[in-house]
Amino acid sequence: MFAIALQQKKYKTYTLSDLAFNSSIDVVPERGGIITSWCVQNQQLLYFDAQNFENPEVMVTGGIPILFPICGGLPNNRYKFNGDSYFLKENGFAQTLPWDVVEKFSQDRASMTIVLMGNKFTKTVYPFDFKLTFTYQVKGNSLEIFQTYTNLSHTQRMPFSTGLHPYFLAPN
Repeated sequence: MFAIALQQKKYKTYTLSDLAFNSSIDVVPERGGIITSWCVQNQQLLYFDAQNFENPEVMVTGGIPILFPICGGLPNNRYKFNGDSYFLKENGFAQTLPWDVVEKFSQDRASMTIVLMGNKFTKTVYPFDFKLTFTYQVKGNSLEIFQTYTNLSHTQRMPFSTGLHPYFLAPN
């Protein structure tokens, strides 16, 4: 049996579960689409600093943050594109912006699709129109993450790097 529950903590937190396997993830779309918890057979697999997470000014430590449009950092957090200079923080902005929930499904799996669209803010640091679509799926003891990156700036190429930064729990 599969379920999707919503809890209002500091941020809305969705729990996707496979109850037969005691497996679940917690997803917080409005805080970067991050997975904050992944349990398999009721055992936590991820490290997560909940106190750090409460402060939106601090970079998240733990869970599985989404890195886009860059992984890592740039010299002085700056780059040039088509003659213009841009300021882009380490690991980009996807992990700090709110994502929209566009679909939830709990028939033969527990899944959730979230979307991040380019906007006025993102264009000041990354001059492209884009759409990111992530689908998180829990079934049995597995977590699958399906990702689609769409360049909506049809007249130019859209350079980017992307990644996930899982913080696996390593006791002691």
